[in-house]
Amino acid sequence: MIDELMAIPADATTATIQGVEMQIISTEQADKMLDADSSGENTHECILKNGRFLFESDNGKLTTLYKVQN
Repeated sequence: MIDELMAIPADATTATIQGVEMQIISTEQADKMLDADSSGENTHECILKNGRFLFESDNGKLTTLYKVQN
């Protein structure tokens, strides 16, 4: 999945990875989501050259994908 995220252009506002549409969220919203899941079991963060992404998965299958808008 990292390769798929890296292929998203830095200025992209839409993308679909593994059939899941990417949603745009604010930094504040992302931080709240990460704080709410302090154990890191549900919400995962990935910071790449092309952006900051949060995603959720269920049994290894991507369920939700967010790109954090600065």
